[in-house]
Amino acid sequence: PRLHRLSAPRLLVRRPPPPPALTQTPHFAMQALAALQAPAPARVAPSTAARTSTRSRRAANVRSRAVADPADTSAIDLQERDEVRNIAIIAHVDHGKTTLVDSMLAQSKVFRDNETVQIRVMDSNDLERERGITILSKNTAVTYKGTKINIIDTPGHADFGGEVERVLNMVDGVLLLVDAIEGPMPQTRFVLKKALALNKKVVVVVNKVDREGSRPEFVVDTTFDLFCSLGATDEQCEFPIVYASGFKGIAGNEVDLEAENYGLAANLEPLFDMVISEVPKPKVDMTAPLQMLITNLDYDDFKGRIALGRVNQGTISEKQAISIGIPGGVQRTGKVGEVFIYENFQRQTIDKVGAGDICAIAGLPDVMIGETIMAGGAEPPPPPTVGG
Repeated sequence: PRLHRLSAPRLLVRRPPPPPALTQTPHFAMQALAALQAPAPARVAPSTAARTSTRSRRAANVRSRAVADPADTSAIDLQERDEVRNIAIIAHVDHGKTTLVDSMLAQSKVFRDNETVQIRVMDSNDLERERGITILSKNTAVTYKGTKINIIDTPGHADFGGEVERVLNMVDGVLLLVDAIEGPMPQTRFVLKKALALNKKVVVVVNKVDREGSRPEFVVDTTFDLFCSLGATDEQCEFPIVYASGFKGIAGNEVDLEAENYGLAANLEPLFDMVISEVPKPKVDMTAPLQMLITNLDYDDFKGRIALGRVNQGTISEKQAISIGIPGGVQRTGKVGEVFIYENFQRQTIDKVGAGDICAIAGLPDVMIGETIMAGGAEPPPPPTVGG
């Protein structure tokens, strides 16, 4: 090979030999040309056994991830709380919700015998008492045969739909009140559609059967038609029925307008029994980290802002260090002041409240509706949605 002398610094650089020409290696050229012209190898479909094996491996991977994912409630051993029921009372304006609740409270010995009870006790707002309607949801609880029944009286007017939707996410069942003369009305349809979309257990209460001209059979038929028009399932259309007079404080599973007392019992025990037997028990994880979604706010002149909601999992106690946040948002820390439950239509202080129960807490001045109170690494649940 030839060498070329370069200028300073004086170095000798060896030029690499030129690559051999294809014309000098005809055998190599023929191999390259044959490779380019050769057809692509045919793809062989995997056998049925191979496909089944692949699907089995993928399913096993999915199952293993599901078991490891704490957000998958199907992999959690949930506990039924037999001693608690959560119900909401929904109906059209002036169909007797608040009056019926008054009778339920009176018969469960919420009030002392010597206590003066105002009419429509759940209408605590002056405007509500003036107009005889419910605008803001109210919470109370009664104890019947050892079972605590949390009762939430909700607005019956579509203009207060936000209140209705938040309440439905706190309860496991609803009492659908319909007037024994008028039957289901537009606001009944509005609320019932949301309850059915959330698959809440519905107990139909035909109220005011003591009114002249009542037609309970017609009302039951029109209520059934309403369920069907809203796309209720066959199971939802088999709704249990209670006939009642909230004003007189009587109820029964059958009604006879010609009989004495309309064939009803002398009290509301049939209604209480129906709630206990038909409304699902809360299924919760008591050992999981605390998670409580705030669905409503109240205010006290001495305690300040009070947050209301249902404990979804775990336990909340007074003086507990917690985090507050929303899905995908930045969390902030706080400390629970006091914990209350609703008993005898009053907030009563309690040391702790377990999952499945409804409570109120004080000591968090900046908490808002829709935020989640958490502890122990829990995450906020997805925001509740209700079909329009």
